[in-house]
Amino acid sequence: MRKLVALASIFGAVLLSGCMVALNIPVEGPDGSLALVLSPEGEYELIAEAGVVTILDPEGNPVGEPFVPGDGQAVQVCDWSPEGVLLLILETDEYGFPTGSSLVEWTPGEPPRELLVVDEILFSPRYGAAGTVLYLQAGDERVSLWALDRDTGQVAVLQDGVVAFYTAGEQTVVLTEDGTFQILGGGELPLRITCGEECQMTFVLLPQLLLAVGPNGRYLAIALEEEPAVLVPEAERMPTLYLVDLEEERVNRVATPALCPSFSPDGTKLAFVGQALDRPIQEAFVYDLSSGEIVSVPGSEGAMWVRWGKAGLLAAVGEDPARLVRLADGEAVELVPSSP
Repeated sequence: MRKLVALASIFGAVLLSGCMVALNIPVEGPDGSLALVLSPEGEYELIAEAGVVTILDPEGNPVGEPFVPGDGQAVQVCDWSPEGVLLLILETDEYGFPTGSSLVEWTPGEPPRELLVVDEILFSPRYGAAGTVLYLQAGDERVSLWALDRDTGQVAVLQDGVVAFYTAGEQTVVLTEDGTFQILGGGELPLRITCGEECQMTFVLLPQLLLAVGPNGRYLAIALEEEPAVLVPEAERMPTLYLVDLEEERVNRVATPALCPSFSPDGTKLAFVGQALDRPIQEAFVYDLSSGEIVSVPGSEGAMWVRWGKAGLLAAVGEDPARLVRLADGEAVELVPSSP
């Protein structure tokens, strides 16, 4: 679990140093196909430093020609809708420092459609309601939530001081820099957290490590680092995963240490990466929201992230190299070759 905690801190330092990398988590399409970044050699890498966007069908077979970014560009797969795959392209200079961002909509076999080009750095673009794309944009002092109209190309600031957002049905949940959760365009939710500058940076850069909202919007899962109560000798800070029932205004502590929450499509279960006290390695677990039972997922030993898809759990297991696998029937089925 120390590896994942360190990973969140490393990402912040790496981005601020100018190197553009991203945690390589696939995005699932309407039919269960996957869009992800692979190396030019067609291998999976946990950190997508450079590569091409590839579509894999539900059986893991490549579909069509990949999307190849231009020189000096890094690409991230962000979302998928009937309109296409939403890509974030980051422009970099000769030293690897970011100089701008663009949003592109892409479908294999069709020319990519450029939606937006800006000089600022964008984060976490997602399809929103009514033909919009939502994204975070870093300003001089604050991060703001913006909306892009796909048809007209017009952009507008929706809310300043937002460090993370998540769509759930027709609603968008936002986390503000003061730790308050709100419904975009509505009122505050009965949830507030302590979130200093380090916490805010982690949410902006890696929200998928910390936050998930259930499909019906009732439950929210959040992983937060807590200061240890033992001061001497120094104890390691560990992330605790909480499940918040927004309707009943109740919170349950699910597990410590734990990261990467992901709800099942029906909202009855919560997957996450954690480490049992009697196990020397982190793995994926599934928490049943009704019974409170937690079970480990066979074949997930060494999991770095886990996500729930239409055909079950996806995960990256191992570190050097990481393997992209589908977890089913007690086995980890590798979907693509991993880098040597």
